[in-house]
Parts: sequence; structure tokens; C-alpha cells
Amino acid sequence: MDVDALLDRIGAKPPAAPTGAALSALHRAYARTMPSEDYDIHLGVPISLHLDDIADKMIRRRRGGYCYELNGLLAGFLRELGFDVTLFSAFTLDEDGNRGPDFDHLRLLVDTFDGLFLADCGNGASWIEPVPLRPGVHGHVRLQRDGDLWWSSERRHDGRWEPSWAWYPRPRELAEFAERSRYHEHDPNSYFVARRFAVLPTRDGRISLLNGVFSEIEHGVRIDRRVDAVQERSLLAERFEIVLDRPWRPLAVEKSSAAS
Repeated sequence: MDVDALLDRIGAKPPAAPTGAALSALHRAYARTMPSEDYDIHLGVPISLHLDDIADKMIRRRRGGYCYELNGLLAGFLRELGFDVTLFSAFTLDEDGNRGPDFDHLRLLVDTFDGLFLADCGNGASWIEPVPLRPGVHGHVRLQRDGDLWWSSERRHDGRWEPSWAWYPRPRELAEFAERSRYHEHDPNSYFVARRFAVLPTRDGRISLLNGVFSEIEHGVRIDRRVDAVQERSLLAERFEIVLDRPWRPLAVEKSSAAS
């Protein structure tokens, strides 16, 4: 991996030591530069979980990705900088205890001189900082534990806690996420197949494109506007630094609208 090129892309310096403060600075810079996006699915470009391919896509071609790509690259990047990183398989867990499929999300555990932290830059721009691995409230994230089972919730704008992901502390390899990644890439019931999106946190909020709607949140104020394909492509380049060289395939809802 070209660590210097990635450091340059995110505007960060190599840490003097693998400390909690260094992890926070790197996590913040990475999250605010590398967009969560799934345009390759809608371009018909195969998604690879080989680290060299992810690095080529996100460093050389300056793209983003979804959780397996974003956190997969982040894991390799942090390891190159001297951090000890473990990959976890995360799954949904509802209030009744029903759990979703394994490998539905990739989350990282990072060992620093200041203790263990969870890192997650592939969660739809909702985590800017890493979270200490201990039960309790850490900013807008709450961690809970029952034996080996851990789960997190996130506080929304109305103060409500919404469950996000659960996991067991069993180390995984990136290749183990490939089958679930293929599901998300191809299955009609996949969240990603049904949604064309890009999202990026900013210093005062976040920007996003979702199925042709551009949203900007700044200081808690949200503005939405629908855009056409030309405007969408322009916004991708100007606001997300995503330059696409081919048209994307219309979503089912867009095909339906065109037919009517």
C-alpha cells in the first residue's frame, strides 16, 4: 500500500506512535475525505475485496466505497502505521433479540498505547471519531455488552437511541466478507442495489446524494433538492471528488417513472 499517497489524500501526517490521539486524528481525516458510496454497483463495475484493488480504487482513482472497502483499506493503512488491528463481523440486532446475517458489516478494533478503540469509517458517515471499547456513552454512540456479545446504538437528533450493529469479538479476515459483499453488490433485495448514494461528513454537518436527491446539513439545518443526471455527476465531482467515466444504470424506481 502507498501509505504516503493515502496520507497525502486525507491530509494527515504519519503518527510518531500508535496512540489514541493519533488514531483519532487519522480516523477524523479519513472519514472526512473518503466518501461512503456505491456507484460501482450501478456502473456495473465488479467490487473486489483484495486490498491491492481497494487501494487502487480509493487511493489512485480517488474513489470511496462501502464498509468492506472503506474499513478494509483503513485496517491495512493503520497496520502499516504501527497499529494492531482486528476485523470483526457485525450484524443487526433488533429490540426483540433477532439478529441479522453475519458479515453484514465490517468493524475494526484498534489497539493503541491508550487502550482499545472501535474504528468505523464505513457506517454512512455517522462515526467521525473512534470509540473506546468500554460500555457506556461516548458522545453520540452508546456501547453495551452482555457476555461476549457487544452492540452499539447511536443518538439521533431527537435524542432517541437507535440500534446500529452488534458483534462478537472473534477475529476475521477480509476475505471472509466476500460472500456477503457479493450479496450486497448483486441481490435485488440489497440496500445498495436499491440505493445509489454518496455521503461525506463535513466540519459542520454532512452532504449526501441519494437516488438523485442532494442533501446538505449544516449546523443542524437540512436542505434537500432533486437533481438530474448531469447535475448529479457535477456534484459528485465538485463536492465528493468522485469522477465517473461512464453512465450509471437507472434504478428500478427511475425506470418505472420513465415508463409512466
